[in-house]
This record gives sequence, structure tokens and C-alpha cells, in this order.
Amino acid sequence: MKADEQHVAAAKKVLKFIKENDDFLLSAHINADGDAIASVIATGLLLKSLGKTFFMVFHDQELDQRFDYLPSIDKIIHYKENLSLPVQSAIILDVPGLKRLGDVANLLPEKNKTVKIDHHPEEDDFAAINMAFEKASSTTQLIYEIIELAGIEIDRELARAVYTGIVYDTGRFSFSNTTARDMYICGKMIDYGVEPSDITNRIFFENSFDALRTIGAGLATMESHLDGAVIVIYLDYEAMSRNHQGEIEELANYSVAIRGGKLGLFVREFKPGFHKISFRSKGNIDVNEIAKVFNGGGHTRAAGCRIEGGKDEVINKVLAEIKKRL
Repeated sequence: MKADEQHVAAAKKVLKFIKENDDFLLSAHINADGDAIASVIATGLLLKSLGKTFFMVFHDQELDQRFDYLPSIDKIIHYKENLSLPVQSAIILDVPGLKRLGDVANLLPEKNKTVKIDHHPEEDDFAAINMAFEKASSTTQLIYEIIELAGIEIDRELARAVYTGIVYDTGRFSFSNTTARDMYICGKMIDYGVEPSDITNRIFFENSFDALRTIGAGLATMESHLDGAVIVIYLDYEAMSRNHQGEIEELANYSVAIRGGKLGLFVREFKPGFHKISFRSKGNIDVNEIAKVFNGGGHTRAAGCRIEGGKDEVINKVLAEIKKRL
């Protein structure tokens, strides 16, 4: 299964940039998910194989513990004020716009020393080289194209990072973004020592006791709106504060799992009076466009935003915007 020609052409530009530069900053979006974490780690292992110096830095002060099995995760630096690193170049991953990067944006070098690799709709142009393809399943899949082009040796650690990013962002190959290329790459990673059941169980089927109870509580709040077209799941701040966000993110997918539903919302209060909304769509509704109305973004069928206000105020605002598009 060959790589997309456009992906390969972009990978050549990125690889040339890597070979000509050093002292790299690697980072991804706020509230880093499996693809963000895995793509940064995979890129770091690529750079290590090429003899480059790099710093993996995240805005987040802690990362989703489901990905602790990736050995390089303990090399990630958590941003703090006045952090000083000898950064000369940057590769920013899974980030469509600078506001998604958080405080790590303070460490960026000039634009001509910055590369962006991403699969979201572009929000702003902050890099000289853009390897950005919306139809790619994941940012990690794009990183693999560079790895393959570089011809480096793939060990089990690198294989697990590549497999993790792809399996996470394809929903264990169940989402519509899954391609034959994804299956081919992951098949090769199995040849390099990846155990699919181990990674799948760690990411999707192992929860803390509190997280699973919270998921149950969230499902109990499920409401149907707009004649059954929209399903809403809600968690208040008290419930959210007991769990790491990543462990209960599956509620977003449950919101669109109702037969006959067209769109799902997972609404949670991440601090008093402020809500985060995850949108999921299984029809023709572009939830990225809805999220943009509220200064959010994402993909056609999966997006998110943050809105200030109380529960009813926030949900009603979003439902009014959805109603226009049904």
C-alpha cells in the first residue's frame, strides 16, 4: 500500500528541513490526546535516530496516564513561566492554530524555522513548511511517512508510538477517517513488535474506578433535543474535577451512539461558569463549522469549543446554532 504522493512530497520537504537544522522544539495542542502525544514522541524518536537535539514541551501540567506505557513520555517537559531552552527550530504537531498551542507558543523560533504537521482545517499560518492534510487520519500517520522516507530503523518503542497515534485517532479503526494506508502502517508496526490487544486495552478499555463511575453518571444525564436529532450528555464541575479529562472523553462518542440521532454533544464544566463542548456528527452536519461560531474548531465529524456561561445558557446557545443547520 503506497503512501499518498502529496504526503510524500511534503515529507521530503520536512525531512530536508530536519537534516538542515537542529535544537528542535516539539509540541502539540492543549489537552493533548493520544495522537498529539504519540506524534510528538514518534517525531522525537525520529530526530534521535538522525542525531538531532530536541525538546518535547507541552502546555499541559499533566498528561493522560493511559499513555504512560510509551517510554519516552517521561522525557516530556511541562511548560512553566520563564522556561528557557536553546531552541533554534520547531516542529509543531496536531495544531491548526497558535491559540491551540497554549503557552508553548512563547518558545517558538521565527516562522522560517518552524514546521507544522497536522490534519485539522487550518486556522492560521505560523510555519514556513506546512505538512497539513485534512483527509489524513492522524498527525501520527503523517509522521510515519517521514519516518519511512528517512529509512531509519524502527524499533518496538517507535512502532508503539506510531501504532498508538493511528489507533487512537481512528477510534481503533472504526471512524470514517480510517484508510487502507492506516491499516498497512499498523500492520507493519505489529511486525516490529506491537501487540494490538495491549495498546487497545490500555487506551480504550482500562479506566480508573472513579472514571467509569463518572461515565455512568454522564450517561444518566443524557437528553434528547430537536426531535431526537441531537443528544446531550452533561457533567458539572464537581464530577469533572474527580477525573482526568482523557479518561472520560469516550462520553463524546456515546453522545452520537443513539439510533436515529444525527449529532451528539458532550458538555462539561471544566471550571465554574466555563464549559467545554465536544461535538460528534454521523451525518452531513459539519460540526467544525458549528464549533467555529464559538471560536472552536476541529474536524467535520468531531470538533470542540469552550463557552462561558451556565449550563442551560450554554446548551441553548449551541442548540440554537445547530437548529439553523438541520
